[in-house]
Amino acid sequence: MREPALTLDEALVSTQTTTILLALSLAALACSANRVDLDAPVLEPGNEPSVLGLVRERVEKLAVDGERLFWSGTRVPRADGANAWFLRSCQKRDCAATLVTYDSQPYDAQMHGTGEFMSDFFAVSGGQIYWYRSNSDELVACPVTGCIGSPRKLADLTIGGAVFHDDRVYFCDQGGPIESLSVLEPEPRQPPMPVTNAALTLAVQDGYVYWLDGNGRSILRTRTDGAFAAETIANDVTVSAFHDFRAATDATSIYWTNNVLAGSIRRCPLAGCSGASDVVIAVLGTPQSLLIDGSELYYQHEAKPEEFSLSSCSLPDCAQSLPLVDHLDAPAAFALDDQYLYVATGEQDLSPADIEKGTIARIRRLPKPHQELP
Repeated sequence: MREPALTLDEALVSTQTTTILLALSLAALACSANRVDLDAPVLEPGNEPSVLGLVRERVEKLAVDGERLFWSGTRVPRADGANAWFLRSCQKRDCAATLVTYDSQPYDAQMHGTGEFMSDFFAVSGGQIYWYRSNSDELVACPVTGCIGSPRKLADLTIGGAVFHDDRVYFCDQGGPIESLSVLEPEPRQPPMPVTNAALTLAVQDGYVYWLDGNGRSILRTRTDGAFAAETIANDVTVSAFHDFRAATDATSIYWTNNVLAGSIRRCPLAGCSGASDVVIAVLGTPQSLLIDGSELYYQHEAKPEEFSLSSCSLPDCAQSLPLVDHLDAPAAFALDDQYLYVATGEQDLSPADIEKGTIARIRRLPKPHQELP
């Protein structure tokens, strides 16, 4: 029997339904295409002998231990709107095939009160990786080989600045005070140190913790056991709130980056300067990160606006600087082990106007410039 003919209204409804279903199908295909793109390999094998891998993120910070390379990365933009921060590692001998992801957080959650990103608050020690989850205000840890289930929570805390040293984390919220906590065994926090208005914890050396005062002009120290009051180490620091500020210590001195446009690297004895601080390197473009390796100082600076470069020099006088790498992916995108220098480089424009562009970073392993390899 022939089906009865559709009325005009029924025909319109049928046509609208078909159109809606077709639109939903096309949307599903588009979402599926986006999913395929998002699920593309994060890390691919290197295309040059020195390249351990190509990572589809901006590498914010690198670290190493004996076997693995670690990094925090940010991925923007994401087609699904979930811009994200990641903490990852791989084995040095076969990076692309051994990727481990410890954590992922919303990109905006990596902001703290000063507007800086919390992308470099992680450390590796004793086969464990420790990091701060700013979306839940937790200090957590996992084995470097990967988390078994959820990360292990060590403490609930709010961090504005932190440094790891000898299996302890020293930390402060904006305005201080400085506190410390063991990362090996659960324990009550030690009483706050005699500190006021701490903006950033910088370094721990020989029983003292060093920090930048909230006024951004002074570096101070106190004993880690809180036995003595704070001492001023230097009072001629120059800090820009728009760039990273870093310090490092060796057996005799503390070094820091005056991170302004016409900046410098300065130094004081650990016990403090009697007058003005010593100029280690004068007139550097926005120096932000530095590392000390024996008698060598590695430091990042801007050779051109928004172009991060890495150089090194020999302490104590740093009479001659050696340019090493251009186009660092971020100011802290370099690390050292006994034999090699590891860097993450990218060719994209890093200016704030182009922050939403996707990135591809090359993680490179290079011989240290100051020693012969076996």
